[in-house]
Formats: sequence, C-alpha cells, structure tokens
Amino acid sequence: MTRDQIYDLADKHMKEKRYGEAAVLYERLVEMNPGEDSIVMSLAWAYRESGRIDDAIDCLEGLLKKELERKVFTGFAFDELVKIFKNEGKHDRLIDICERATAAQPEDVGLLGILGDAYLRAGRIDMAVEVFEKITKMEPDSSMFFVNFGDALIAAGDFDGAEKAYDTAVTIDLSEASVFYNRLGGAYFRAGQYERSEKAYGKSLKHSPDNPLYYCNLGNVLVKQGKLEEADGAYENAVRIDPDSAGTFYNRLGNTLVAEGHHFRAIDIFRKAVSADPQNPFYYLRLAESCAAEGLIEEAEEALGKCLPLRSLRTQR
Repeated sequence: MTRDQIYDLADKHMKEKRYGEAAVLYERLVEMNPGEDSIVMSLAWAYRESGRIDDAIDCLEGLLKKELERKVFTGFAFDELVKIFKNEGKHDRLIDICERATAAQPEDVGLLGILGDAYLRAGRIDMAVEVFEKITKMEPDSSMFFVNFGDALIAAGDFDGAEKAYDTAVTIDLSEASVFYNRLGGAYFRAGQYERSEKAYGKSLKHSPDNPLYYCNLGNVLVKQGKLEEADGAYENAVRIDPDSAGTFYNRLGNTLVAEGHHFRAIDIFRKAVSADPQNPFYYLRLAESCAAEGLIEEAEEALGKCLPLRSLRTQR
C-alpha cells in the first residue's frame, strides 16, 4: 500500500474505533515519515484510545519537547498531556509539564492558570495561591482570574481574602455577580464553611432573584445547618419560579434531607415529589426507602408496589 492508502485505512480504523489496528498502521507511517509531527500525534491518539497510555505519553512528550523549542507555542501535545495526567491523577507529571511550559512562555496567563490548577490538584496550595495572585497582577481587569484566586485562597483557609477576591471580580463584571457569588457559595460549601456559604448564596439571589437553582443551593446549605424550615422555604421558592420542575426540586430536597439523616421529614417531601410527577418511579423508590427507615413498613410497601411497574415500563421503552 502507498503512504496515502495506509493513512486512509488508519483513519478509517479510528472512526470505527478499531484503535489497536489503527496504531499498527500509524507506527508504519511514523517509520516511513520520521519527524512528521501530525502522524506522531495520530499515533498518540490511537495509543490513548486503545488503553496504551504510557505509549501515548511517550509520543506526546516527544512532541512537547519540540513545541517548547519553538518561538510560537502551539500547545497541541501539551493540551493532550494535561488531559491524560488529570484523568490518570498523575499530579507530579502534570506539574512538571506545566512548569516547563510556563518557563518557556512566562507571559502566557493561560498556561499559568493551568499550572495553578495543577498545584491545587497536588495539594500544593501555597504555590497555587502564589500563581493565581501573580495572574491577577498581570491581568487586573479579568474577573475570572480573581475568581480563581479566590478559590485558591479558600483552599488555603484564607476566607476573608477569598471574599475580597470575589468582590473584586464582581466589581469588574457586575453582570456576572449572581454567577460569581453562587460559585463562591459552592466553594464555601465544599470547604465546610456553611454560614459563609449561606451568605454567598444570599448575595447571588439578590442579583438574580428568579433563579430556582440558586434557591436549591441555598436550601441545601440550610439543611446542613439544621435550618429545615428555612430550607423548605427556599425550595418552595424554586418551585414557585419553575413549577414544571417541582418533582425534581422536591426529590433533590428529599435526598439532601436523607443525607443528613432526616428521613421522617424527607417522607413528606418525597410525597410532594410523587404528587408533582406520579409517573416517576424513582420518587416512589425514595419514598419507600425513607418510610422503611422510619419503620412505616405498609407505606413503604405501597410506594414500592407503585415503583416497580413504572420502572418496568421505562425499561421497555
């Protein structure tokens, strides 16, 4: 076969997900055309998709070395290596390629951002904070860089500093205030800072009072704090704004209550979910589980009896 015929067949194998066979052909093409980066990249993809991750990395590392030597950094191999190292949890190797890339392109804030994220993933929080702070000084008019800086500060336990970073982001881009404060609420929630999370979600709702998901997020953090009546109110606001999603919202609240051990209260919420969407088998299942947890065996059996036929119908469709 000619070079073009081999290439076409290899591409055909890739489209058909016959990655191992494609890799064999790309290997032949690399031998026939040493130094042709596009073929090496195709071989790396074939290796990756066929599960030969180490071989894919070897190909991409060779390409990255060339990329770093060029004046114009294309970053194709770099991007693929970042994906692989993130997916594989290879944080040290991720940091290594990011440090090499930023050394070659020190003014590229995008690369610095990836480096900062790599430090966070590896638990090197102080280094992440340093990188994200540097980026905000390089790009003082970029709201997202202050958001990223704020997230790093939360990871470092500097909650007041994080608040200032997010407030700066809002000052730069007021139109995104609700999005930013909602993100801040989520970051605080994951950090176990529930009072701060509640406050941030409240700010997001001041800027976007008709967003039902923000009310759900607020409701979740209220449940975490044991403020169950207030949590109900937050979710009822979500239902009021988007009544067509009532079943989804009630189910979400019920699951949140269950996660905190409030099965008895969850029973009433799951009943509301069933009432809002009586054809959804999963709502009956959740109701049955909470009833069983509270010793309400007859109601649990009744709910389960309604669940099973509905699940069968869904399976048949």
